[in-house]
Amino acid sequence: MAIFNLIYLSCGIVGLLLLAYKIRALRSSWGSPRVVALISTVFFSAFAVFFAAPANITWINWTTGVPNFAALLVYSLVVCFAGAAFALVLYWRYPPVAAWQRVRLILVSYSTVVAAMIVLFFKSELDEERQVDFDTYYATQPTVAVFLFIYFVATGIGCGGQAYHCWQGSRDPAISARPWLARGLRWYCAAALFPTGFAVVKLFVLMMDWAGERSFDVLSLTAPLMASLSMIPLVIAMALPVLGPRRPSPSLWVRRWRTYFALRPLHRALVHVNPGIVLVAPGKFLNPHHRVRRQIIELNDWRWALTPYFDLSVGEAATSLAAAASLPSDEVVAVVEAAQLRAAGSSSARSRPAKRRPISEIVDGTDLAAEHDRWVRISRAYQHSPIVDAAVADFVRAEAAGGKQ
Repeated sequence: MAIFNLIYLSCGIVGLLLLAYKIRALRSSWGSPRVVALISTVFFSAFAVFFAAPANITWINWTTGVPNFAALLVYSLVVCFAGAAFALVLYWRYPPVAAWQRVRLILVSYSTVVAAMIVLFFKSELDEERQVDFDTYYATQPTVAVFLFIYFVATGIGCGGQAYHCWQGSRDPAISARPWLARGLRWYCAAALFPTGFAVVKLFVLMMDWAGERSFDVLSLTAPLMASLSMIPLVIAMALPVLGPRRPSPSLWVRRWRTYFALRPLHRALVHVNPGIVLVAPGKFLNPHHRVRRQIIELNDWRWALTPYFDLSVGEAATSLAAAASLPSDEVVAVVEAAQLRAAGSSSARSRPAKRRPISEIVDGTDLAAEHDRWVRISRAYQHSPIVDAAVADFVRAEAAGGKQ
C-alpha cells in the first residue's frame, strides 16, 4: 500500500500545484471556452489521481459511509478528465464555433456516461471495500461489469482522441512553425497515451475475467500506476510553450561560453582603463549570457574612453600591413582596432593630451550577434596578430625616440 500512496499522492500534489498555477495565470481569461476546458482537464486529472491513493480511498469511504464510494468518485473524475481533454484539443484545432459543435456532443455523451455509472454503481452489491482491486474483485457482477466497461471505453476514446489530435496538430504547418508549441503538443500526446494504455489494459483484463481467466489480474493493479504517471508529461506539456521560448538552447549556451573565453584576454588587458565598471550581477556568475553581455558593455565603454588617444600613424601602419597580407576586410578592421586599443592603452599614449576623434571612427556591430563576432575578432587580433605587434612596436619606437608630442 505504501508504494501506491507514494505514487498517487506525489502525482496528485503535482497536479494540484499545476492547477493552482493555471488558475492564477489564466484568471483574466475565464470567459474563454478554451481556458475553461484547460482548467477542467487539470482539475479532473489532479483530483482523480489524488483521490486514488489508498489512504484517501479509505477516508472517502468512511466519510460517506458508502463502501467503495471512492471508486465511483475517482472513476467519474477520470471520465470527466477524458471528456475535458478531448474537448480541449478540439478547441485548439478548430475555430470556436466549429469546435463547439463537436464539444457539445462530448458534453452530452460523457455526462450520460457518468450518470449511467452512478445508476449502475448504486444498483450493485458492493458491501466489501476494495482499495486497489475493485475492478477484478467485482468484475463478474453484471452491473459492475457494465459500469467498468463503459468507464474504460469512455476513457480510452477521450484520451485516444486527445492523443490523435495533439499529434496531428503538432504536424500542422501553422503550428510546426512555432517549435515550442509543437513540442508541447507532442508532450500532450504522450500524456494522453498513459490513460489510453490504462483503459486498454483494464478492458483486456475485464474481458479475461468474464472468460474466467484470472492470470492477468496483476495487470489491473499496475495499470492505474501507469495512468497516474501521465501527470509528468502533462506538466511538461503545459510548461513548454510558456517557458521554452524563454530558455536559450544548449548550443547557444555553449556558444556564449566560447565567446566569453574568447573575449576574456582582451577584457583583462583593458580592465585598467576603468575597473570600477566591471560587474557580475548576484546569481549570474555561471550565466554565460549575462557574462558576455557585461563584457561587451565594458569593452565598449573602455573603447570610448581610449578613442581620444588613438594615433593615426598606428592605424595607417596596421592598415598597410593588413593590406599587404591580403586579409579579408573584416579582419583588417579587427587588426586596426586591436592595434589602436593596444597602443592607446599603454601608459605612454595616455600621458599625452587627449584628442577629439571623428565620430565615424566609432563603429559598433549592427546587432548583438555582429557585436559578439566583431569583438571576438578584435580579441584574437589583440592577442595573436603579428601585424598588431609590428604596428604597435613602430609606435613605441617612435614614442621612445621623441617623435610624438
